Amino acid sequence: MIFTTPASDDDSTATVADPVVTVPAPLAADTALSHAVVGIGRFGCVHARKLLSLQGFHLRALVDCSPSARVASELAALPLLSSLDDMPRDIASATVATCDDAHAEVAMALMRRGCHVLVEKPLCIDRHEGALMIRTARQCGVTLGTGHIERFNPVFDESLLGRLRNAATNHRQSRSARPFMRFRRCSTRIATARDSVLDLMVHDLDLFAWLCAIPGEAPLELLALHVDAHGVRARVRLDALVAEFESGYGSLPAARLQLCDGHREQWLDLRGAASTTAAGGDDALARQYQGFRRAVLGEPSRIASGADGLAAVTRACQILRA
Repeated sequence: MIFTTPASDDDSTATVADPVVTVPAPLAADTALSHAVVGIGRFGCVHARKLLSLQGFHLRALVDCSPSARVASELAALPLLSSLDDMPRDIASATVATCDDAHAEVAMALMRRGCHVLVEKPLCIDRHEGALMIRTARQCGVTLGTGHIERFNPVFDESLLGRLRNAATNHRQSRSARPFMRFRRCSTRIATARDSVLDLMVHDLDLFAWLCAIPGEAPLELLALHVDAHGVRARVRLDALVAEFESGYGSLPAARLQLCDGHREQWLDLRGAASTTAAGGDDALARQYQGFRRAVLGEPSRIASGADGLAAVTRACQILRA
């Protein structure tokens, strides 16, 4: 079963409903981004706390439409707004940390205001919505990023990244049917096994593509799939590389990557590495925001683009539909 990521300007998707957009002013390199966080659940509050002290950002507002929305004491000084319409007009960027099925609508409304947007993963839950989000970003002249935070895991320094990409090239040339990488990601959350694909496995689908420099349009071939009460296991071929993915709930939290380079095998504990915080709070989330800011400035960055986020969602949905 092979499925190809749709082009971001696919004419089969709907056109943008509201043609009135605000084009953002150019941003000076030394200017802090006036920022808002939309969606103040558990993840939204984590983002807001990080942004409070993060250089290059000025957190100006929190937005949540729920009448029961509350924030912790350290965020209480910030205005808590119930609508995007109440946001100050000079907000330059925003984080979307709402429920997954609202990501597309909220992100597009923000982009039409001229905001650069970082959307928590998954970018969307429908690939056609994702294509429309990318088109909206292009029309509005803004940056659309996806929060695939594993790209900023400290374990993936430039040395390891270079070694992995060289190994991926060699593995492609060998045309080996053996898996080049194996991923396992688990959570204590209570949900169905299939829910873990867009919640957990989508992290690793993006990570595999990024580590191996696989283009977003590369088709995924699903070689094997097993679903039970505890999780989902999938073996895929992507850009001539075979990988195995496992995700599920109800067990101890885990995030591991096994590298199968020739006759050598190496396990990386991604969860342990990601929890490491350097002096000054320089953890994966802080690095992701600095990467997002560089992308806004037009500089090279590890941040997952909207197209990258859409590719991960498209591949996850193919696994879900099998």
